[in-house]
Amino acid sequence: MSRSSFKLVASISVALIFLVMQSIDHFSAQRDSSSIDLKIDSLLSKMTLREKISLLSGKDGMSTHGIPRLHIPPLEMANGPLGVGGEPATYFGAGISFAATWDTALIRAVGQAVGEEARHYGKNIILGPCVTIQRLPIGGRNFESYSEDPFLSGQMAAAWISGVQSQRIAACVKHFVCNDQEFQRNDVNVVVDERALREIYLRPFRAAIQKAHALTVMAAYNRVNGFYATANHYLLTDILKKEWGFPGFIMSDWDATHSTVGAVLAGLDMEMPGPPHFFGDSLAAAVKDGRVPATVIDEHARRILRVMARLGMLDENAPPTSLPLDTLGHRKLARKVADESIVLLKNQNHLLPLNRAKIKSLALIGPWAEETYLAGGGSSSITPLRSQSVAQAFRKKLDSRIQIIPLKAVTFVQDYPAVQSRFLLPPKEMKGLYGVKGEYFNNLHLKGKPVITRLDSAINFDWGKGSPDKAVQPDRFSARWTGKLTAPKTGFYRLGVKSNDGSRLFVNGKLFVNNWGNHDFQLRSKRIFLEKGKPIAIEVEYFEVGNVASVRLEWKPDEEEAFDPRALTLARQSDAAILCVGLNHQFEGEGLDRASMELPGAQNKLIREVARVQKNTIVLLFGGTPVTMRDWVDSVPVILDAFYPGQEGAAAIADIIFGEVSPSGKLPVTFPKAYEDNPTFPFFPGANDQLEYGEKILVGYRYYDTKNVKPLFPFGFGLSYTHFAYSDLKLSPSILHPGEKLCVQLKLRNTGTVAGDEIVQLFIHDEKFSMPREQKALKGFRRVHLEPGEIRVVSFEIGQKDLAFYDVSGKKWVTEPGWFQVLVGSSSRDIRLKGRFLWEK
Repeated sequence: MSRSSFKLVASISVALIFLVMQSIDHFSAQRDSSSIDLKIDSLLSKMTLREKISLLSGKDGMSTHGIPRLHIPPLEMANGPLGVGGEPATYFGAGISFAATWDTALIRAVGQAVGEEARHYGKNIILGPCVTIQRLPIGGRNFESYSEDPFLSGQMAAAWISGVQSQRIAACVKHFVCNDQEFQRNDVNVVVDERALREIYLRPFRAAIQKAHALTVMAAYNRVNGFYATANHYLLTDILKKEWGFPGFIMSDWDATHSTVGAVLAGLDMEMPGPPHFFGDSLAAAVKDGRVPATVIDEHARRILRVMARLGMLDENAPPTSLPLDTLGHRKLARKVADESIVLLKNQNHLLPLNRAKIKSLALIGPWAEETYLAGGGSSSITPLRSQSVAQAFRKKLDSRIQIIPLKAVTFVQDYPAVQSRFLLPPKEMKGLYGVKGEYFNNLHLKGKPVITRLDSAINFDWGKGSPDKAVQPDRFSARWTGKLTAPKTGFYRLGVKSNDGSRLFVNGKLFVNNWGNHDFQLRSKRIFLEKGKPIAIEVEYFEVGNVASVRLEWKPDEEEAFDPRALTLARQSDAAILCVGLNHQFEGEGLDRASMELPGAQNKLIREVARVQKNTIVLLFGGTPVTMRDWVDSVPVILDAFYPGQEGAAAIADIIFGEVSPSGKLPVTFPKAYEDNPTFPFFPGANDQLEYGEKILVGYRYYDTKNVKPLFPFGFGLSYTHFAYSDLKLSPSILHPGEKLCVQLKLRNTGTVAGDEIVQLFIHDEKFSMPREQKALKGFRRVHLEPGEIRVVSFEIGQKDLAFYDVSGKKWVTEPGWFQVLVGSSSRDIRLKGRFLWEK
């Protein structure tokens, strides 16, 4: 099939899927709710208390208990949100890639495909989408979620959920709420004011519930304003269940439940995973002694059964759950996501697209040139049905006349030597010449009296699935080591800790390395100057949640990172050089935020030096978070950000670079010039297990635009191979009243010579307000395809809810009378049209 035919089929497929799905009401509305309630009443009347409680927790890691005698099957879950985790599945790309398309119809079709694959594997719940806000530019899990903007996040989430649930698969929207960083995610207390909570962090969840009718919600690990998210009555019951009318059930994040009575009375319906720590025998005892009313158990069980009923799991003649796997159709969707999500950030002197007739040799340099699978780490990882590296895609696309030469050029050090015993001195009270004092606790938080205290010769442990001592439980334990460290020679060192799960290192009483989170083996280190024979005080803290337990204090003399010098020769001798750089699961993932915005290893140096010898240098970025570019942004002519483009991404990259596809992705996040420029910088990582969201409502572009801080690349930015003209803005009516809609219309024209897609973005600015407001906020967007010279009318509707802010004192949404501006453009910093209207009560 030719590329043009492939594109046509893909476009038609997406359009047909969307039209079919539009013609079908949400499946939950098709079922007779009264008959469901009667059936659930009947089932509950036949259950014992133990059976009801059994529904409220997992049986194992990914399934719940069934009740065979009542023909109630278990719920089978799969990790999301990027696809069906744990099985060979289509890898459609990262959440940030989905948002970079700004294409809700496409992402709804992707959701449907994920639902189909979940059904193929006999799953009932897909653990996604992740709609937490990309507040922190170094957030380890940002790649899973959509955007820094709550409106864009909510629209993408609603589209994905609607698609998934059209297949009678429940979506589980997560992580509720303010789990916007991985730092101390297990128990950090997020202090967030009510207005920011309502206007920023809750908004995408509200869209997921009220627009897309998500059937399940996952409560987060962290605390919010003093209470664990899994035991926060205000969030789970007052807002989610009562105010929003959420009829489904709330499950905990894995091992995020901390209590029995507190959690169950707050509104948590299910503890995951199983077997339960708190919602099993402990819950039965709490009901028996009157601390938890039996009616509460009935309510939680009812919610779980209601979801099962809406999935058809309680039907006597339920249709088969499995479906054949449509690998070709899903490949086309994955390809379209990649085509639409890749963002062209810079194209100096129109270097792209490359003219293949003028290219005889192409250098593909960098650590990701021959990598076939690029993604962030953690539970969202996918086993792709197929994969292809950039080098493979270019070889397939280009004829043999063009020489493709890949070179890795950069390698990353993942392990340092462990600090040996002879360089460690224990506290004076310990009997021993070398080593550290070790204290071990049967809890995750180093609380109370240690169960054992001993002299450890070094901090270099791999207990497997066991524990340090028979007195220490094999899971959910913590440890602390204290002592002094001396260096064998004077100089700079890299000093750090590697662990599974969390660890942190204090030097002379100050936090030096923060590795504190649930994660696989992860090294975090920093540079430090040490003098020979001069000891420094060290303290290492560690916790282990489950599975493998390992921790090691590591160091090595600090040396400048280097790249393979053959890269410069290769670049110089080629007609163009594509630098495949960025991040992967080693550097961002669940359980750990990035140490900085810098590219790891010698990648910055590689880019600088290659650009010096090759004028046709193209920087191809991978990763889910912004990176610092100050050392090379002005010296390279082309920058493409591919994020994590999925299993079809390499082919899409080749098509964009050679002009068969015009780039059309737009940034769903702001790229600051430096980490210090972002609004979270003064507040992260917090102190004393407390993290203040001190920027309040000024998250992302709201901060940069309101405070007039110039970013490197603004929210909504992305270049194309064509140009678009905006004209003829019309607002009707000019005075808006309650219950009315403002119609916004404009004309968009493709003024270039190639077809392309533009993403029209609509922002609202309040001219006069009694409470501080952001300079502008996104309230609408449209992806529009135009042939050369084609003109299309683009329309939006704006209502009162789009103008409101949350009044904390009155506990309500308020729209103040006055003038508002409509700002329409190509990014938050590229406003093409402006209009005004008056809001009157």
